[in-house]
Amino acid sequence: MVCTRCGIEKAWSDAELAGMRKHGGPPLPAGICIRCVFKDPQLKAELESWGDARMKQLIRDARELAVRPLEAIDRFVESFR
Repeated sequence: MVCTRCGIEKAWSDAELAGMRKHGGPPLPAGICIRCVFKDPQLKAELESWGDARMKQLIRDARELAVRPLEAIDRFVESFR
């Protein structure tokens, strides 16, 4: 799918975005390429906000693993049963 704004870059369809969002992907609009998203102040702010929240969650998860490594290992082992 080609971007509806610039007509040059590849954009994601609704189906592709639904799959990405199911796994915690970014809040990108369908039919707009990433370059055009960064040119639009509102869309850029939404994407940056999502990125900040995602980074904070990753840091919280990493700290939890560092504080309780044995519990993390136990959860990992249990996930294979």
